Amino acid sequence: MENFSLNLDSAAREAALFPPVSHIAYNREDFQMPVPLRRTSINFGIVLSTKTGRTGYRIGDREYESEVPAFIFTCPGPEYCAINPGPVEKFYFSYRSEHLEYFEGFTVRPECVLTPFRREFNLTEILKEIFHLSATIQHPGNTDRLDCCCIRLVQEMLLNLRERKRREPRYAAELYRIASYLDLHFTEHPDLELLARSRGMSYRNFLRYWKEQFGVPPGTYLRRKQLDEACRLLEDTDLKIYEIAARTGFPDPYYFIRAFRREKQTSPSKYRKDHLSPM
Repeated sequence: MENFSLNLDSAAREAALFPPVSHIAYNREDFQMPVPLRRTSINFGIVLSTKTGRTGYRIGDREYESEVPAFIFTCPGPEYCAINPGPVEKFYFSYRSEHLEYFEGFTVRPECVLTPFRREFNLTEILKEIFHLSATIQHPGNTDRLDCCCIRLVQEMLLNLRERKRREPRYAAELYRIASYLDLHFTEHPDLELLARSRGMSYRNFLRYWKEQFGVPPGTYLRRKQLDEACRLLEDTDLKIYEIAARTGFPDPYYFIRAFRREKQTSPSKYRKDHLSPM
């Protein structure tokens, strides 16, 4: 990609759903100097490569360093100083200072200045989309699409920060995968023991780690998913009770009614009546 710089302050938006990006740029060799700087705008960036494979900033007497690629966030107020002077490959975008309140979650946390990427994030694809939109920015709607892509990067940065602070239990990644599978297949009576073994856990350990992570046994988790879906169908469709029971994984409608009453403290029929939209 060739170097570019776009000022978008006067660019037309078709549907302003997010704060408008003010400026966006890519530089294959952005020369960082070890000089303290104060920002007048809200800036998000990605250091894509450096000679050392790392990048860093100093804010006051604290230094923050990360391997690249890494997110960067700077805003009006603090004084920032690069601690790895030299050429870096960088993509960045900025917002005008009047949108600072929207990004308040970043401004109160100095550690936001540098955030490494999670490995699963497909940075290449979203940058490809951003570069394409930048090259066709005059096409109606492309500025809005660019705003959306940039907010996607901001969201990923914030999620990465929270993930780094969260203390994950053993087998956390495997438990999340199993839970995601159950979220999609809760009506199919999945074999929990087989799922546990497929993720390298004994069934006994799976039950223990699951309870520690989610607070309830996996059977209860599945049952609640089934009944929550039943509530949605009762509210949004005119399906018969026995049809809803079958759709949510209850082959016996009477068992479904008993389970629903235990969990929701009411019968399916009364639930539907209480949640009918007024005419």
